[in-house]
Amino acid sequence: MARRQRQRLCPEITDPELRGFLDMVPSIRSFQHSVLAEQAVKGEQIVIPLGDREVQIYLHRARGEARPVVYELHGGGFVLGEARRDDAICHEISELADCNVIGVDYRLTPEYPYPAPVDDLCDLIGYFAENGSRYGIDGRTIGLIGFSGGATLVAAAALRSAAGKIPAIKGVVLHYPYLDSVRMPAEKEHFECDMDPAVMSAFTKLYSKEEERSLPEVSPVCASKEELKNFPPAMIIPAEKDALRKEGLLFAEKLQEAGVPVYCKVMPDVHHGYIEDAGNMEFYNTVTLEDTKKTLDPYFEAWACAAVRLSARFLERRFREEGRL
Repeated sequence: MARRQRQRLCPEITDPELRGFLDMVPSIRSFQHSVLAEQAVKGEQIVIPLGDREVQIYLHRARGEARPVVYELHGGGFVLGEARRDDAICHEISELADCNVIGVDYRLTPEYPYPAPVDDLCDLIGYFAENGSRYGIDGRTIGLIGFSGGATLVAAAALRSAAGKIPAIKGVVLHYPYLDSVRMPAEKEHFECDMDPAVMSAFTKLYSKEEERSLPEVSPVCASKEELKNFPPAMIIPAEKDALRKEGLLFAEKLQEAGVPVYCKVMPDVHHGYIEDAGNMEFYNTVTLEDTKKTLDPYFEAWACAAVRLSARFLERRFREEGRL
């Protein structure tokens, strides 16, 4: 019997520069999912109804009742990734800050381009602001932490919060954030350990339309001083050997100019994605090519541990300043 051909992802996308990558995405997702499916998770898996759709989350509960909540957004260029990969990171932050942490399985592009993933996060925030007591959560004392493309979603939600469109965010943490979609990745400084600029460009083109890329929610570095003035206090941790480092630094400068409290520290020697790699070494060792591993700083796990602790302390301090811990 002939093998059934895998259904083509988004066949309406015919751009030859994207088509080759898109045709590989289902296999990449399937392989990554098979690795993660074998791993036990500590987070409680819950499916949350959000109007016309459902979003799966992984809830790591605080030790106490009615504690603040932190939403964690994984990386993957908006195209790849699952919340369960970051399960250990979420659990550690929950333990260190004694808060609830929710890993979010937001919808992925190209099936669900901008603004769908931002809407998933913001609608979850609204859901738990209204229904947090059902889960023993203080759903109105909110922090956000994101990695790479997940940090883009965090910044977008923080901009909506600053505009009064969703409940107030008390603090945000952006790790190696992707904040400038106007400049294509090939125009940015690259390092040996960086992802291929062509793949990074594919992520950009699949997530947003060309006319959307200067929108502050897509490229937060394009936000005006007025749009940033009510942005929540932020911690921004770029990676030194990362093509996205300079836009993280630029965004920190823009926040400071708008009067927003911001702490910015470049983690030395480390590569883009180092925290998530260190947080799930089994996944990293399985999916990362040996030639790629040779380009990475051998001490990145130690830097990742320090970055997670910095994140937890920052969020805990923000909640204490709000009188919620």
